[in-house]
Amino acid sequence: MDEFEKAIICCFNPHVTEDIKQKALAYTESIKVAPDAWLFCLERLGKTQTVLVKFFCLQVFQEIILHRYETLSKTDRLNLRTGLMNWFRLYLVNNPEESSIKNKYAQVMVLLFKQEYLENWLTFFDEFLSMLSPNNSSIDIFLRICKSIDEEVVSFDVHRSPAELAQNTFIKDTMRESAITKIVASWYEILVHHQSSSLINMTLQNIKTYVGWIDISLIVNDKFIPLFCKYLGVRVVRDEVCDCFKEIINKGMDPFAKLTLIQQLEIKNIINFAQLDDQEFNIRVGALINLTGMEILRSLESIQTSQQEGLDKKFHSGEALLEDMLQLLFQFFNNESNDVSYSVYGLASLYVQKLKNIKVLNEKQIQHITLLVQIVRNKMRYKTSRIEEDEDSDIKFADFRKDLSNLFRNIFRICPEMVGSFIATNIQRIVENKNNNTNNTNNTINNSNNTNTSNNNNTNNINTNLNKNTVNKNANINNINNKNNNSNNNDDMSFSDIEVSIYLLFQMGEGISATSEETLKSFEKFFGSMVVVLSQSSISITEHQVVSLIYFETIVRYAKYIPLDEQQYLSSVLKSFLDERGIHNKDALVRSKAGYLLSKLAKQLKVQMFPYINDIIDALKNHLIISYEIQKEVPFEEQLNFYESLGFLIGGASLPIDKEQLYIEKILKNPIAKMEEIIGSQSYKGDTKDNQFYYTVQLNQLISVIGTFSKGFSSFNATNGQLKPDAYCNYKVYFKRSLESIIQLPSLIPGNEEIKSKTFFYMHRMVEVLGKDLKPLLVKILPILLDHATTIDTLLEFLVFYNQLIAKYKEELFDVINPTLRPIIDRIYQSLNTSVPPVEHSDEERALNELKKSYFQLIQALFTHNLASTLTSALNLSLFQQIFNTVISGCQSSGNSESIQKVCFIILKKMIDDYSPGGPHAVNGFQTFIYDQLVPICFQVPLSEQFNMSDFTSNLILSEIGKSLRAIAQKYGDEFLNYMNTILLPKLNVPQEVINQFIKLLQPSAPIKDFQELLKLFIRQKKGLPIKTSNSNININNNNNNNNNTNNNINNGHINGNGVNKNGH
Repeated sequence: MDEFEKAIICCFNPHVTEDIKQKALAYTESIKVAPDAWLFCLERLGKTQTVLVKFFCLQVFQEIILHRYETLSKTDRLNLRTGLMNWFRLYLVNNPEESSIKNKYAQVMVLLFKQEYLENWLTFFDEFLSMLSPNNSSIDIFLRICKSIDEEVVSFDVHRSPAELAQNTFIKDTMRESAITKIVASWYEILVHHQSSSLINMTLQNIKTYVGWIDISLIVNDKFIPLFCKYLGVRVVRDEVCDCFKEIINKGMDPFAKLTLIQQLEIKNIINFAQLDDQEFNIRVGALINLTGMEILRSLESIQTSQQEGLDKKFHSGEALLEDMLQLLFQFFNNESNDVSYSVYGLASLYVQKLKNIKVLNEKQIQHITLLVQIVRNKMRYKTSRIEEDEDSDIKFADFRKDLSNLFRNIFRICPEMVGSFIATNIQRIVENKNNNTNNTNNTINNSNNTNTSNNNNTNNINTNLNKNTVNKNANINNINNKNNNSNNNDDMSFSDIEVSIYLLFQMGEGISATSEETLKSFEKFFGSMVVVLSQSSISITEHQVVSLIYFETIVRYAKYIPLDEQQYLSSVLKSFLDERGIHNKDALVRSKAGYLLSKLAKQLKVQMFPYINDIIDALKNHLIISYEIQKEVPFEEQLNFYESLGFLIGGASLPIDKEQLYIEKILKNPIAKMEEIIGSQSYKGDTKDNQFYYTVQLNQLISVIGTFSKGFSSFNATNGQLKPDAYCNYKVYFKRSLESIIQLPSLIPGNEEIKSKTFFYMHRMVEVLGKDLKPLLVKILPILLDHATTIDTLLEFLVFYNQLIAKYKEELFDVINPTLRPIIDRIYQSLNTSVPPVEHSDEERALNELKKSYFQLIQALFTHNLASTLTSALNLSLFQQIFNTVISGCQSSGNSESIQKVCFIILKKMIDDYSPGGPHAVNGFQTFIYDQLVPICFQVPLSEQFNMSDFTSNLILSEIGKSLRAIAQKYGDEFLNYMNTILLPKLNVPQEVINQFIKLLQPSAPIKDFQELLKLFIRQKKGLPIKTSNSNININNNNNNNNNTNNNINNGHINGNGVNKNGH
């Protein structure tokens, strides 16, 4: 072993020192870059026995061919080619060799082939084919070369440049002329004469990759197809045979040719050669069936489209081909393995999709989809009675079930009567079976004479109606039924049969939305009847989790369809929710789901539930207790749902005063008393991390449940927003009592932000619940809340509440807003005036921006709800200048603050209306603000570089500016028009003809839209943007682009209003 070989071995040896390895790498790298590296490596390749050295030499050849081939002379290229061919002939084929060396050699020869084939080496294949022999490994290596040609020349999996794509296309065209026929002939000889499974598999792999671009008749003929069928019965090679058939079917061709090809192949007969004794192989066969069937459907559709376009071309055996594939589809779709079933799901889905486009199905098509429904039902059945969401197999099955559900819903949309009949039969079967095998005679249909008659009549009537357009199921369905029900002939029907029957009923509700209104109405009766049947049965008495879950889901989905004259059945429905089957179930998931769905049912039915309020309260009484012991069984989130549901029921029931009071007392007595007890005993003071803030957390929960319960109550009439008479609001006493305790908590536990947040939540609710009774309390409440708004987040919560008060009570709240406005605005300014600017895009910056928005929303709300006078009252007038300046500053916001800009310009318009002469709250000297700040900003902002005229919000801002200027013109008349004519517009270098248009359209008699459009076009023209208008009243000279630094003439937002009396006179 010389230095060269030692160096290469060192490079790959993990045990040598780093210093030695680096020296070895440097040495081998110097050999790689040497001009005669190819010659050196060719010589070493013929001498060495070391695999690493061979691999290194072949790697050098690869890099030279890829990156330095043009530096070789013609002689060098020929010598390299000859040397590699000689090594193949003399050494490689006659000695056992590692697969890595064979693959690398094949790769190098194909790279050389790409360089030389078209111009200098058209004999490439002839040379290799002439050296093939059954007595050495030449066939193995040749097949590897063929495979590498596919990877380097044919495959589109690798990104290639346009030049390389063109070259590869030329190579394929040249190969098609002569070489391919010889290559295919060699493959045939290998398949016929060789027994090696590895060679047969490699040959088949080559065929499947080449068949897509060579003449299909070279493969689909009387020589190859019988061979394929023979090998389809050989376990070790049948997978590749199956894939060959797939690629043949998948070959691109016109639809008529494709159908002819499929007919010629006789796939149904070919599959008979295979032994379907292995799941993985069955999946491959299923994929072949799936592809073949989908190709038939697509080809038939294309031919049908051609016929509609006037082309006289018809494939007469198309339906027979499709029928063959559908029979195989049914067989594989109903396979015990879900993976095998899923392999043909695409065909099932596409077939159903095609049927949706057919107005009237024939008998055969109805038989097909009837059979599919039965198979879907069989495949949807659970194998275990519990759902483990973290199990991979359960996740996979859940995904498959979603796909099956989608297929079922599409079938339902095609043939709702058949599906309805099928589901009704299934439901009746499981109900009768379950009732016959339960010991609870009170809950059986058979032993309840009246109920039995009613339920049977309901279902039978539905079956009669739904069977009008349904044909009898054929023998295949019975076979499938027998196949899948053999295991269920015991006395007690399988839980999976029960669950899937109800689940399919549930899925009908998803599919019904896409049917006709007539179908929808007919199925409303069907759904109502099914709920009655289920609720009167013993189905819900089960220990199987999946059955309980789908039972409650389905009942809630369809309970609204129970006929009004059969509302007595609602009692049975509710009992299942309220006893050990539902919210008192041993299974935590069922318990939780039943609680959630009970809340959903209460909101959905509401009126029908009113008679059962007391029953619900009694059933839930333990669930409503806020304690950690209870919450081990009933999580707090579920408790919240119960409180909310009961609130909606009691608040909406219009109960007699004494009964409403009784119910509220039952629900709120405990949480109110518990809160008062914790506050009175100051238990919260002992809270630490060690006890997980036990009492503080309970206080938070108590506020939440009382506030959530209050959602069902309002002092305002839902239809007109008017206050309800006090006689209808006796519940207020409970919420006032709670409020007295809750409002203390921010002061008692000042460091707890959650307490503050829950307090704000409760205050929001009290605006609705207490109505006018809250107003006298606000004078005390607002200062407390403001005092504890010590962070930006809590200050934001405070402002949301404050704005809610303004929106709800409007000018009635003047006496509350007026004294509290200054401290609130001072607190906002204090929070916004940070000594150090926040880091860009930080949470602090986002919080400050939100605070700015809330501040301007507050100012806007004051104007919107007739409280503008608070800004100019004696208490707050000294703030006016500062507020006005902040609004002007907000108008100049840019970047991501367009919403603030828009609000500020809206505020300016409101100020003009309110504070100008003739306004409801005219301010002496407001004219100064108009001319010194407001008007200039109306031009400065849109003319700035940051103002994007293509932005939607910017255009809204421009509309608001137009409204403001028109409002000023209306308030100040000729004085303002003269100011615009002689001072402002000339300073903006506006031509006189455009000034005249401004003055004309600022007149109150002119349409405001015309002025807004003129302003928009003027700004666009000043910014050098293209302008266009169809309005004949507007004409701007497009050639006038003399901006002359227009904004420089607006000196920091001020234009000297010469001739205008700043005192407003």
